[in-house]
Amino acid sequence: MPDNTQGTHTPGALDAAALRQKLTKRAWWAGIRNTVIYGLMAFATPGLGQAAKHAGMSWVPIVGGPIIFVGILGFLASLYSIPLGVTITGSCRKTLAQYSFDTFCPQITKVDGAEATRGRPKNMTLTLHTADGQESPLMRINPAPRRGPWHNPWPKGVEDGLYIAGDPPFGAVGYVPSSGVFLFMQPADWDATAPDRRQADHSRTTKAQQAELTHKII
Repeated sequence: MPDNTQGTHTPGALDAAALRQKLTKRAWWAGIRNTVIYGLMAFATPGLGQAAKHAGMSWVPIVGGPIIFVGILGFLASLYSIPLGVTITGSCRKTLAQYSFDTFCPQITKVDGAEATRGRPKNMTLTLHTADGQESPLMRINPAPRRGPWHNPWPKGVEDGLYIAGDPPFGAVGYVPSSGVFLFMQPADWDATAPDRRQADHSRTTKAQQAELTHKII
């Protein structure tokens, strides 16, 4: 894959500014939704159970126990994931402020976590392939916002290709048009791709610095 992905243009390139706004709204909505749902399960269920028990529905507290347990775990997981979610979303926003979605990779090769269908593997990596046969470094990816553990961690339609905005040796944002999912990505082996970053010309390095992609984030 060319070091500077901005040199490969695709008809109908996506509006990075509009998608940047979409990403922000989606991240806020996902965070608020998950926190509220799990919070209600954890903290509202006991009160409802007591009310139901007084009303003669003694079976309700028994059912409520597992709901409370799941709610507490989900609430803690949501709080734990907030810092990472803020970091990934912020990195996506900064990248999209500097780069455009003008490169389409019609093929990807899943590597680590390729067979995952539920939950979240420790690593999710892929290789990007352009229409002219160029190949990116092995890239570690992280969905933005993060998908729940009950979802397939791989976005639907990612096998059919995705747009990217960025410079792969530094980092990039992927957008899967068929499912509207965003992916933040950086080289899986940051040290091994250091020579590619050192060989980048001044304009590429400056752009990566402005996007804050000159250090390892994920």
